[in-house]
Amino acid sequence: MIPIAVASAVAAGLVAQLVDGGLGMGFGTVATALLAGLGLAPAVVAAAAASAALVTGTVSTAAHLRFGNVHWPTAIRLGTAGAAGGFTGAWALAALAGLGTATPVASAALLAVGAVLAWRGYRGTVPVGPVRHALTVPTGLVGGFTGAVAGVWGPVTVPVLLAVSRLEPRKAVGSAAAGQALAAAGALLGFWAFAPQSLQVAMPLAEGLAVGGAVAAPVAAWLTGRVPAAKLTATIGMLAVALHLRALLTGLALPWPAVAGLYLVLAAVWALALAGPRRRPVPAIPGQRAAPVEAEAQQ
Repeated sequence: MIPIAVASAVAAGLVAQLVDGGLGMGFGTVATALLAGLGLAPAVVAAAAASAALVTGTVSTAAHLRFGNVHWPTAIRLGTAGAAGGFTGAWALAALAGLGTATPVASAALLAVGAVLAWRGYRGTVPVGPVRHALTVPTGLVGGFTGAVAGVWGPVTVPVLLAVSRLEPRKAVGSAAAGQALAAAGALLGFWAFAPQSLQVAMPLAEGLAVGGAVAAPVAAWLTGRVPAAKLTATIGMLAVALHLRALLTGLALPWPAVAGLYLVLAAVWALALAGPRRRPVPAIPGQRAAPVEAEAQQ
């Protein structure tokens, strides 16, 4: 049973890091879903995910740094706050009951942020300019806390960074990856202090997740810089919508055809967002309207 579980963890870490390293989210969600499916306690699941995230986040940071995807002032602010939030989240998970999922209100708010990002990507309007840091620290605190409790660092931090920081999408992803390593370190320190037994139980599965994630991290970082900014923004937005929709649907007893239909609709919307709006020809002279094709043919 243990070898099969560890092998599953390696495969899950590989696939999850390809998504997470390229889009900034997904690793914690996949890791916690896998481990929770094995019937492990929430503290054990969270400790394993944090242990793996420390390794994969470090490798991913090095890869993103190699390809110029990290904005260090943002990463340091985000990661320092994330470490504090992660430590607090580990304490809360060890001391309190009922912590293991995001609240519906938070999930709905972040789903809306994802929808805005998908719309921006569809329209091709990705704001880039002087970096804004007003929400970086609060985002890191919340992301670190939810990352320690439920493995959702990326779905919290990346959409907010893209929405308000004015960073290039690839640098928002790389900076979040760098911050995740610090946030995971803070969470691990908290689990070591308040629930050391959870680390002992979780370590074999954490090692499997870390191995798979470390292999995939350089490839994912390379892909991040190769995807056009608008398409990367649209994809991150749609992934945020899908992940937070999953959190909202967890408490609802919907039949599986309805859930499958919702995600098929999301896939169709994602394809539309990647296609973008049809561009009209730009007039040669500013303010001049393009002449109809029929009129040009008559001339």
